[in-house]
Amino acid sequence: MRRDDLLAPMAVLAGLGYAVLRYVIAAGASPEQIPLFITNKAIAVAGLVLIGMASLVPGARRHRLGTTGLLLVLLHLLMSFAILNPVYFAKFYAPTGYMHWQAELSLLAGALGTVVLVRLATVPVIADGFRSLIPGAGRLVLLLSALHVGAIGYPSWSDTAHWPGRLPPITLLSFLLAMGFVVARLRPRDAA
Repeated sequence: MRRDDLLAPMAVLAGLGYAVLRYVIAAGASPEQIPLFITNKAIAVAGLVLIGMASLVPGARRHRLGTTGLLLVLLHLLMSFAILNPVYFAKFYAPTGYMHWQAELSLLAGALGTVVLVRLATVPVIADGFRSLIPGAGRLVLLLSALHVGAIGYPSWSDTAHWPGRLPPITLLSFLLAMGFVVARLRPRDAA
């Protein structure tokens, strides 16, 4: 078993532990929400971690990590569609029943990021390199991920007094992860 094979389950378990701690234990969400609503948060973060890590490594390993990240993102997408309604996501909706522009922007960014990620997953690996038909596409996916969580999460980020258990929202952590991977990707690499 490759070390990379353990990254996805470890990332999901870490994200799930944090989500249960923050949303169920500290905020009082029902444990009945763990199988879908809470686990969905963990799967999304795990997908972001694998995609971010893929942006930092070359060749086949990049493709393997990115593809696994894509599968987690697709699972997040399916789970989100199952619960995308005003009961689960009241802050997404205006009293008219329509979504707020921030929620629509978030969904657009998530959809665009997924499309770019699917395209990247279909590009063949060439020897130790990785050919991209869209230069900077990995960074674009990370930036769209940051926009996806930022558009819906930013209003609660500065309100630290209302963070359950003083634990930051997963949207803030995801934003910082995405931007951290973008910055790490911009750093010059040592010539091999």
